[in-house]
Amino acid sequence: MGKITKQLKYATFEYNEQTKEFCVQDANGNQVMLNKIYSFAFTRFVIRMAQRNWFRSNKSIKEILTEEELEIEDPNQLNLF
Repeated sequence: MGKITKQLKYATFEYNEQTKEFCVQDANGNQVMLNKIYSFAFTRFVIRMAQRNWFRSNKSIKEILTEEELEIEDPNQLNLF
């Protein structure tokens, strides 16, 4: 067994089973290599974000957040930390 590759329009994902490395490469050639520990942590993060969005109530963000939390630099972003 070797490599598992998934090519999308703007990115390519690759997992090498021998070295246990996960690679994400964008259309410009920039890439990130993750070892098995960091790739597992990244997978957990993605699953948590998907679950968070899936189970989120239908209330708008403005109803959930206080006025203090709404004062962010870019209104299109949420501060996750």
